Amino acid sequence: MKKGIIIFAVFLFWLLLVSAMVSLPPMGSPENPAYSHIVPRYLEEGVEEAGAHNIITGIILNYRGYDTMGEVTVILTALMGVLAVLGRENLLHHTSKVDESTIERSVIVKCVVRLLVPFIILFALYIILHGAESPGGGFQGGAILGASVIALTLTFGFSLTVKKLPLKYRTVFESAGPLGFFISGVIGLFCGLNFLTYIIPSVAPAYQDLIRHLLLLIIEIGIGVGGGTIIASVFLAMEKVGKE
Repeated sequence: MKKGIIIFAVFLFWLLLVSAMVSLPPMGSPENPAYSHIVPRYLEEGVEEAGAHNIITGIILNYRGYDTMGEVTVILTALMGVLAVLGRENLLHHTSKVDESTIERSVIVKCVVRLLVPFIILFALYIILHGAESPGGGFQGGAILGASVIALTLTFGFSLTVKKLPLKYRTVFESAGPLGFFISGVIGLFCGLNFLTYIIPSVAPAYQDLIRHLLLLIIEIGIGVGGGTIIASVFLAMEKVGKE
């Protein structure tokens, strides 16, 4: 009896999905709402409404800001899951295969990485800070920051990287993404507006664009710094091995 009820419920759910799929517009059809309404709105009014010359940034942080805030929270949650399984690194109890390797690391590789990593970090900061005006943004800059930490670890070892990026700082920076959304959102609430409202009517019109740009910049910095730190922390947690 119970098995029959489950099969019937699954069948009804399948019918619901099929009926929903049948009512969807054809794939690639020019009459699809995404092509007839949404895209023209983004292209024609995106800069004025979203406050970013980079339309992609305007969509991610403004039109679908709540969704992006959820994505940032998911990334932080993923780090929590990794740490719940693998735990944090500890120099007193952990090392890495790179540190234990008996193969001497190339002097050329060391010199190149030592020379390039500062420029990679500088480029990542540029990508983060100019994401509203040019290609890039917090996610892209954060990935570059995380990659620089991985390059540093693979070249100079686990111990050096952990000393350069102490845990007490990383635990603060890891939550920078959700914190950036919280700060920008709460400012709107204090002004009597909705959460994540970037246009403040009480501010003089001459300064509204500046305020909106600063609020978006806070979020971009939070996403970039938080994302890069999370990538570094996940890598260090996976790289560590117990000392004998």
